[in-house]
Amino acid sequence: MPEPLFPLFLQLSNRPCLLIGGGKGAVEKGNRLLVAGASLTVVAPRLETALQSQVDAGKMTWRPEKFRAEHLDDIWFAVSTLKEAEVNRHIHAEANRRCLFLNVVDQPDFCTCHWPAILERPPVTIAFSTGGASPALASYLRRRMERVLPDAVGDLAHWLSRWRPRVQSMLPDLASRGRFWHTLFDRGMAERFLSGDVAGAESMIQRAMDEQTEAKGMQQ
Repeated sequence: MPEPLFPLFLQLSNRPCLLIGGGKGAVEKGNRLLVAGASLTVVAPRLETALQSQVDAGKMTWRPEKFRAEHLDDIWFAVSTLKEAEVNRHIHAEANRRCLFLNVVDQPDFCTCHWPAILERPPVTIAFSTGGASPALASYLRRRMERVLPDAVGDLAHWLSRWRPRVQSMLPDLASRGRFWHTLFDRGMAERFLSGDVAGAESMIQRAMDEQTEAKGMQQ
């Protein structure tokens, strides 16, 4: 039975990360890490043109050599795109020795974390993983969700963030806030916003806040 996984989103901004390998498989990984703000170093004797362009632009550092264990020193997160199992076995052992999370492309036995298929509607990010069992299935699920997830769901998240401080000040208890928002979502607040009726969605929140205020007044 596969080991259970803990899903987590990493904050890698300005943190040193390592990309091992400079072939085509490394391009998407490198771009994704750069988008996340990582301070990225790539270790490879040669680079794909797309990676070389990032190096030339000063967006990542290139060490034109084969992997050595010391490349992992002071690294927060590492990705290997190499195909040689014995090399990846060595990288895996060295990463474990440093308590460092490692993703190895297409070789789940050497992974201590898995690279998901990602769907973004900033600031909303949805990640799909099969724990390395079938990356193709994760990609399929992402494409299916992409067709049904509204483009405006990111706008919804930004809009809700503006209401959040007001609700927090009114309901300092975490459980009470959870019930407050769950009720509004169940009543169709999100659907109203996504349909373009922002005023209607705002009136739903304000009405729910008024109800909370009235309920507190009756308890006093």
